[in-house]
Amino acid sequence: MSASSPTPTLTRADYISADVFELERRRIFHGGWFFVGHVASIPAGSSRVLDVAGEQVIVTCTRAGQFHAFANACRHRGAMLVDPTDPTVVAPECGAASIQCPYHAWTYGLDGRLLATPRVDRDDVDRDATGLWAYRADVWNGLVFVSLAHDVAPLREWLVESNPALVGFEHLAIADMALVQRTASSAAANWKIVVENYQECLHCPVVHPELVEVIPHYRTGEVVDAARPDGAVEFLNGANSYMQASTGAAELPLLPGVAPSDEGVYNGTSVFPNLFFDLTASGLVLTTLFPVDPDRTLIVGEYLFAPEVAASSEYDPTDEIAFNELIGAQDIAVCERVQRGVASRAFTTGILTTKDDAVVDFDRQYRSAMDPLAHPFQIT
Repeated sequence: MSASSPTPTLTRADYISADVFELERRRIFHGGWFFVGHVASIPAGSSRVLDVAGEQVIVTCTRAGQFHAFANACRHRGAMLVDPTDPTVVAPECGAASIQCPYHAWTYGLDGRLLATPRVDRDDVDRDATGLWAYRADVWNGLVFVSLAHDVAPLREWLVESNPALVGFEHLAIADMALVQRTASSAAANWKIVVENYQECLHCPVVHPELVEVIPHYRTGEVVDAARPDGAVEFLNGANSYMQASTGAAELPLLPGVAPSDEGVYNGTSVFPNLFFDLTASGLVLTTLFPVDPDRTLIVGEYLFAPEVAASSEYDPTDEIAFNELIGAQDIAVCERVQRGVASRAFTTGILTTKDDAVVDFDRQYRSAMDPLAHPFQIT
């Protein structure tokens, strides 16, 4: 990348156009795999309703531990079956072995089978052929994904092809980690602005003074340490958490499956299209983006720690979670500022520098997923 030919950002239309957002829904969010949460957020015998870019999806886990995904619509007359779940709840209430429509009480199993049609004779409805409209659901290492597309590649194959950095964390026992807290925030910003902000650290010394204190490498504006083979960045004094580096707080127990190379550092990756994976030796934060509109994104954080943290009052991760939430709030504020700026009639594209190389990579992956033939959108 030379100063004479800088790489452009995405266009104004990409950030604000309803037409672009509709195409994203079809080709990206409804056309591939979409991360929905840790396995503990949908325990066996329960369900959760999620908004996958405008499509309400019921994700269930049977008592046998099998995950399924269905349209949130009854096969009888199309009534919405389940009310949306509070995104801040760690896990929905368990114990519901079935899903009953509040309109005519048609009842379905968590595997989607039609179980009962009150006041309608069996001969009137072929129950075996009238289960819920099914989508695909699968789990990789404790992470639950759904896909609205029936022709998408199997999940692990798709991850290897589109998100190989995540597969590099296969040694972690993510399913065995304890989901301690779930948080939710709303950003008045396009989902891509949120991702692009995550992909660079040129803003870190300005926006995150607390963060650069505990991870000094971020003062350089680089998001990874090129001197390390894994690209991770080191905590101050070799700490294993933000608060241990910041205040000398007592060490939290290590996560199950962490390797020696995971200690003393922060490591992570952005998983296209809607997951941030942030790892320290003692905590994992899964941040899910739920695009709502061209200029609004719901951001859900899941905080995972070693099982001992959830099982014993000896450990308190409250300050660690609060630190992460502070960084997240700072990011939301600047993303909303960017959203207001790119809406200017004067904005066509911005400029990406050498230290924005991860943003360049994301934009390239995004354009590929959208199909270059579909661009540009002309708006005024």
